[in-house]
Amino acid sequence: MTNYDFSETIGSAGALTKEDCMKKRVATTTGSAIGVLALGLLVSLALPSAAAWAQAPAAQSFGVAVNTPLASGTSPLAVLPADGGLVTNNSPSVDVAGVAGAENAFAMASGAEGSAESNSTLESVSLLNGLITADGVMALASSAITDAGTASSNAEGSQLANLVVNGMAVPSDVAPNTRVDLPGVGYAVLNEQTFTGDGVTSSGITVNMIHVVLQTLTGGGCTLLGCLPGVLTTTGEIIVGSATSSVQ
Repeated sequence: MTNYDFSETIGSAGALTKEDCMKKRVATTTGSAIGVLALGLLVSLALPSAAAWAQAPAAQSFGVAVNTPLASGTSPLAVLPADGGLVTNNSPSVDVAGVAGAENAFAMASGAEGSAESNSTLESVSLLNGLITADGVMALASSAITDAGTASSNAEGSQLANLVVNGMAVPSDVAPNTRVDLPGVGYAVLNEQTFTGDGVTSSGITVNMIHVVLQTLTGGGCTLLGCLPGVLTTTGEIIVGSATSSVQ
C-alpha cells in the first residue's frame, strides 16, 4: 500500500449530470460502469489482443493518472471492450495529497465499426499544491474511417478552462504540445497530442491535456579537480484529462 489513496465518493447525481452531457455526442447509451480504485493499486488496462485490435476500433480515457515513488494509480478509467459499445466511469472527487486533486471527473469510451471516440472531463483541478490549477479540463479523441476508406483522427473540442501554471494564465486554446518549464519540479506539456497509424488505412490519437513530468537533479558536485554538472532524472509523472482512440 502506498502513502496516498485516491479519495472517491461515488454519487448518482454526478454520474447523471455527466451522462446527460454525453448524450449530446452519443446517440445511444448502454449504461455506465462506476468504479472505485485505490491509488495504491496499479491499474491493468485490458486492451484488445493484436488480432481484435486489427478488426475493431479502440478507445480509452481517464481523469487522473499519478506515477511517483510514493503513489501510482489511475481514476476514473473507461476502456472500450473489443466488441465495441459504450463504457462510462465517474468519480465525484479524486485526491492525492500534495500531488493531484479534481472534482466531478468523468471518463467515456465508445466505438462501432469504423469509428471510435473517447472523452474525459474534470473540474477544479489542482496539481502540486496549486502550482497548476484549472477550473475545467476536457479531452476529446475521435478516430474514423470515411466512406472513401481514409482513416483520420482529431482532438477537436479539447480545451482547458482558466488554466494557471506557476502563476501565469494560459489561453484555453493553447497550441498542441506546448511545453512549460517548472523550475525545481520538471516541466509540463499542455494539450499533448500524439498520433499513430499511417493516416490512410489506420489512424489513432492520444490527447493528454496536462502532462507533468517530475524531475530531480542527481549527481554532479565539485572536487579539487573541478566541478561536474548534475543530470536531470525523471522521477514520476502526472497526467490529467487523457483520451485515446484508434481505427484501422
